[in-house]
Amino acid sequence: MPGISNEYINGVVNNIVSENNLKECQFSQLNFESIAQNYFGVLIPLVLNGKKNNEAVSLHIVLKLAPTDEQYRVSGALTQFFSREIFAYSIILKKYNILQKGFPIELQYLIPQCYYVCKEYCNEAIAMQNMSVNGYKPYTNKRYLDFDHVTVSLKSLAKFHALSFIMKERDRELYEKSLKVCLPLSAANNKRFMDILQDRLDKALIKLENTKYVPMLETLKQNLNDNIESASNNVQRICICHGDIWKENILYKYEDNRPISACLIDYQTVRTISPAYDALYLIISSTNSELRHQHYGELLTVYYEMFATVLKEAGLNPDFLYSKDMFYSDLKTVGPACFIVANTALWLSNGLQKEGHVRSKTPWNTKEEEIDAVNSYKLAIVGIIEDFIKYGYLYL
Repeated sequence: MPGISNEYINGVVNNIVSENNLKECQFSQLNFESIAQNYFGVLIPLVLNGKKNNEAVSLHIVLKLAPTDEQYRVSGALTQFFSREIFAYSIILKKYNILQKGFPIELQYLIPQCYYVCKEYCNEAIAMQNMSVNGYKPYTNKRYLDFDHVTVSLKSLAKFHALSFIMKERDRELYEKSLKVCLPLSAANNKRFMDILQDRLDKALIKLENTKYVPMLETLKQNLNDNIESASNNVQRICICHGDIWKENILYKYEDNRPISACLIDYQTVRTISPAYDALYLIISSTNSELRHQHYGELLTVYYEMFATVLKEAGLNPDFLYSKDMFYSDLKTVGPACFIVANTALWLSNGLQKEGHVRSKTPWNTKEEEIDAVNSYKLAIVGIIEDFIKYGYLYL
């Protein structure tokens, strides 16, 4: 793995040992062949055994490291992503744990413990609790979530958003500090990503040429900046959102083969935007059109009822802070932005991105695979467009 040596890992582990006041420590890790990579980091699971206060302890850790090779730093995106995620784990989530103390367990947002962070350029590192030891695992059964999985996901997301509103009321100084780190997506803050969004709309136009959707896609492309920035500038409320919440960034715990809890992971794109954006993006990126036809209104209700319940538990009034009417109004405002970003994500997840720093994890290799990938992408995109037209979020 480029730039990640055993010597480097040993140095990070020594820092974790020191940070957690551990003695007589040894650690074991998986072979490099088993180590996972996400799009912007290297994930290394390891077990650290030692003593603390003369008692034996075992820490099951996922070590997230930034690639040390400078070629990954050309755009500056990776540095920004790690800066946000380190801030999320060491500041925001730490505060959320304090804010939700005393809440019933069913209303608490699940936060993996953070054992260590390093902010040093090209040596960024986060050591977090390995939730798989607690029974959490990714959903790999199918391309899209079923009703039970998306329901527990939305409930977890609603708790996350509610805690942002609570922090704003209880610790305004920290909330304002978070706004300066978790910047909204805009041309000024991330021009490179905006260029990528436009490129993927160009690709959508090619794949959907000679269809009734071309004029709408052209309009979305022409007004790209306004559409994206409306999700934070023209909405009823903003809060600290995940920013990239789909099934790949969620772990699930099961009981009798049914999901009972969801753990959101990967906070590299945490940003201030309408909570409606996160909720809508999760639904359209991780469910198929058939499920949305049957349950869309029910899913929105599941999200908002959990959001309101957590606020009430904190002694706050959801009708004042972010009413259901505000939420539904924001869904229409953020619809175009959700579609534009989802188009980019679906292009990537269907194996169609074969060049650039961020490439599809499982790209097509044969002509038949390419045809299948394109058809799968087109089916998903057309499904979202038709649903959004029905909801009043997009117009032909």
